[in-house]
Amino acid sequence: MKPSDWPANWTVRPASFDDVDLAVDMFNARSRKFYGENQSTVDDMLGWWKSPRFDLARDTCVVLDETGRMIAWSHAVDPGEPYLSLGCAVITDPDFADRDDLWDGLYAWALTHTSRHIEKAPEGARVFAVESAMDEDEARRSAVERAGFEMVRVQNTMRIDLDETPPEPEWSEGIDVRAAIVEEELERIVAASREAFRDHWGFVEEPLEQALDDWKSWLSSLGDRRDPSLWFVAHEGDEIAGLGFFSTEIAGDRTRSYVETLSVRPAYRKRGIALALLHHSFGELHRRGKTAVELDMDSENLTGAPRLYERAGMRVIRRTINYEKVLRDGQDLTTRKLAA
Repeated sequence: MKPSDWPANWTVRPASFDDVDLAVDMFNARSRKFYGENQSTVDDMLGWWKSPRFDLARDTCVVLDETGRMIAWSHAVDPGEPYLSLGCAVITDPDFADRDDLWDGLYAWALTHTSRHIEKAPEGARVFAVESAMDEDEARRSAVERAGFEMVRVQNTMRIDLDETPPEPEWSEGIDVRAAIVEEELERIVAASREAFRDHWGFVEEPLEQALDDWKSWLSSLGDRRDPSLWFVAHEGDEIAGLGFFSTEIAGDRTRSYVETLSVRPAYRKRGIALALLHHSFGELHRRGKTAVELDMDSENLTGAPRLYERAGMRVIRRTINYEKVLRDGQDLTTRKLAA
């Protein structure tokens, strides 16, 4: 695929593992423009590329200029069952962000390759493509909208600076916390996480076995960044009440941590467990010398999580617009509102 208005000396092909440095350079050029810092590392990129359902030869299309520099990237995601929410993305080097033809050609490729999964979804179900763009990234937002996507949600990136010792956690009676024993309790952790997120906007129920495989793949991709001593599990007796998993770094910056997941099962909500998990985790991260913690979350979270994070001292540092494009209309099997 090479649109006729692209220069003849541009190369268009699938990505390969030999391209990892080129991809990191291009992704970081864009993140420096909008974040003021690098957001990609070779380890993170390779961890993503080695995901079981991601095939570089099948799922990517890149554009190189006449010097061999990567100037654009596109991919289509195989999300696994039930194939309702189909991810795709396009990114360009900032020097080429004004090339509407580049954006449009790659979104056409991405949507064509994403659409191959439609027939795998349950009969009669609504199937849609998803994409996102930073609020201030006007070139990408314009391209997404030209491709037929519509804005559906705003995602906030929030941050707390750990300048001072965080408050001590206040645990509800009967609740205790400890580090996860991942090898022994992964299935229980995954089941608890699925239950906790069922009432979050956009949740898609996937088979438990697939969810377990996805978690195992994610854990494997972490390499030496994996630190289960920062993965906290709140218990009441033998039952998991809530989870708070934190990273050792953000894009190679080991002074910051990222909230990989924070959740409380419905039966244990309104007991202050989520806030206690945050304070407990912030305290441990502060003791380890971390200077800040960040997370990404739905700004209109159905369970009221934005207020929780604000009470914990976090603030919004940037916004990302989430988009959808309906590929096949039908019954919506994703979570869009709380059950009555």
